[in-house]
Amino acid sequence: MKISLLPASVFVACFLPLCPARGGIEVRVAADAPKQEQLAAKEVTRYLCLRTGKLPANITQIGTVVVSTREAAMLTDATVRTAAAGLEAHQFVLKTTVTDGKKTWWIVGGDAQGALYGAYRFAEKLGARFYLHGDVIPDERLAAIPDIEETGKPIFPLRGVNPWGSHPFGFDAWSSDDYKAVITQLAKMRMNFIGIHCYPEGRPYAEPTVWHGLAGDFDEQGRVKTSYVARYYNTLITTAWGGYRPMKTGDYSLGGALLFEDDAWMPEVMRGHCPLPVTPGDCNDVFNRTGTQFHEAFTFARQLGVKTCIGTETPLILPKNLAARSTDARAIYEATFRRIMVAHPLDYFWLWTPEGWTWEGNKPEQYAATIADVRTAIRALKDSGAPFRLATCGWVLGPQHDRAALDNDLPKDIPMSGISRGFGTTEVDPAFARISGREKWAIPWLEGDSGPGLAGVQLWAGRMRRDAMDAREYGCTGLMGLQWRTEILSPNASALAQAAWNQDWQVAANKDRSLPVGDYYADWAQANFGFAQAGKVFAAIDGKVPAVTKDGCPSGSLAPIEEPWEKMAARFAFVDELEKLRTEVKGAGNLDRFDYWLNTFSYLRALMKTRCAMGAKQPDEVLKAWTTAYTCLLASVNSPGALAMVVNMENHPGWGPAVAESIGKPFPKDYAGKPRLIVPTVRSLARQDETIHLKIIALARQPVRRVTVKLRRLGGGDWQDLPARHVARATYSVELPPLHDDVEYHITAETADGRNLVWPATAPALNQTIVTMP
Repeated sequence: MKISLLPASVFVACFLPLCPARGGIEVRVAADAPKQEQLAAKEVTRYLCLRTGKLPANITQIGTVVVSTREAAMLTDATVRTAAAGLEAHQFVLKTTVTDGKKTWWIVGGDAQGALYGAYRFAEKLGARFYLHGDVIPDERLAAIPDIEETGKPIFPLRGVNPWGSHPFGFDAWSSDDYKAVITQLAKMRMNFIGIHCYPEGRPYAEPTVWHGLAGDFDEQGRVKTSYVARYYNTLITTAWGGYRPMKTGDYSLGGALLFEDDAWMPEVMRGHCPLPVTPGDCNDVFNRTGTQFHEAFTFARQLGVKTCIGTETPLILPKNLAARSTDARAIYEATFRRIMVAHPLDYFWLWTPEGWTWEGNKPEQYAATIADVRTAIRALKDSGAPFRLATCGWVLGPQHDRAALDNDLPKDIPMSGISRGFGTTEVDPAFARISGREKWAIPWLEGDSGPGLAGVQLWAGRMRRDAMDAREYGCTGLMGLQWRTEILSPNASALAQAAWNQDWQVAANKDRSLPVGDYYADWAQANFGFAQAGKVFAAIDGKVPAVTKDGCPSGSLAPIEEPWEKMAARFAFVDELEKLRTEVKGAGNLDRFDYWLNTFSYLRALMKTRCAMGAKQPDEVLKAWTTAYTCLLASVNSPGALAMVVNMENHPGWGPAVAESIGKPFPKDYAGKPRLIVPTVRSLARQDETIHLKIIALARQPVRRVTVKLRRLGGGDWQDLPARHVARATYSVELPPLHDDVEYHITAETADGRNLVWPATAPALNQTIVTMP
């Protein structure tokens, strides 16, 4: 790697030597620059290497990339200084200058955070694209670094996501590595917020995201000594939102069992405590593991400038065993806040108004109780001395008599937020426009847990543009997307992230629920598949992908349909249209990403065929269609959210059990698809000396002979072979050694019949990379 660290006060030639005959690019940053600024320089090096296939020093062009802030001494070019003079926090300028025939690419931030955002925007100018599930690096190498002229200024000071759980989908399954992976991608997408709601006991059950108790119930590290039963979803749970039945993953059909190393699919904080923690010690352990998880994840988020937020519902709902000890809400809030202070970092604690306000409305006395409770929390926060702030949220912005009423009844230093109603079918609440003098955050849905459901495909890029436009018009200061899954939401999430910075498309905008997105999908398809034409298929179905299930939260059900498939087939013509384009896709990475979507849409179509065959009482056709759906799903599993879709196939009574009943016999157990390697959680950024744990799934009909991780320093050198340890079924595990340098790696496996598998698909030419944070 070639990054020159310059003293902050001088600009001198203390770089690593260059060979002019060979050429090369130097990446320069001040030696005492803030850590985020130094990270920006390392990220520039990473993406230059990935896009050109060479470290910057070996690129044939001659020039310099300078990473700086607007007032740094190394900002020597007068035109750049002028362009950067008015930059504020999080803003940046990208500019190319030429002196004596040599180019300089300037990445200048209004602050260190702005410099980091500028570095990621520079990477996008090189062709990289960033999504919640990971990076997309085009297969075709970049021949030359383009000239760049751009100023970046966010429209919304806070931009991010509101992940949800409660079902197999979403953060219920996330480990600290999953949180870190998503938080990394948020920073790359130039987003800076992650906020998590926590259900309380009885509504419908307690989650361990937030602990309630009293002073003395926890130690100086935030480890609780008194608690209550709390849980996240796992496959052994007997009562789950959506009616999921308990089922061991080892009983899954058609190869689904191979994906899981344990009969209880669960998050790490629940390991050994499924379906529920039993003893008081078990209950404490779940809370303490969750606190440790948030400590790791939220400390990591703070290093990247990502704000964190957790919270629960108001008025305060007490666990029964706590209510038997005390009903003093102020004392309980204060203990809750003090425990957070020593357990993990936090920027906001939000209080959610009751969910029933959006379905049944509210009575005046209910609103009064909520206001009184929030004021109690305000007093407790002040008494605790907590460094975080309170915020409000809800399924509606405010009470039914006036959605903006909280603005009149709460202090102005408390941000107000609300998710869009109707699972996102309703636009951003216009009442935001009547709120003034405070932060206000709009939270549209990237996907909904009703309608098409969380096991379907929901493309809403056009809706995201409309919601972002409305949020801007109403003066919102925050824009966050509500979500469960990641990869399947890549168009939606990136469309929202882009709209938080730039809304040039507004000139052609109208007030339709979904705005035109032809330009967006052309760029998206070019980056993902190597040709823009495929984007026309996606633009045509954005907001129009057929729902294949009977409505219900969270994934609907596969009820029989009496209408014959021949009449339904036309709704899925886009699948055939996309398949015809497959021969146009060039490059292993492009084809892998294209096949992900082709398999995903084919899975969707096969589910509808299943329902039609059930309605026609054709057991053989039901089994054939179900097998196709399951096999296509297994061909597209890459993430925890996709694993949840497999869990849904088996544990949801309206899915696998309903289909099996119509067949009259059990499903086959054997995997019927092609062998493949899967890495559900992909880290691309790590702390210095952090040990990265890789879970690898070698999905094949017969067990593979071996799985090996090949690791080396970023940009070249000898490969180090790290044999993976077999855990159970098709799952393997390996630990990368503590990371001191930036590295790249890929994974190989040999199948029982001698075939070689590789991950990522582009390896060894283009590998997975991990950059260490300064």
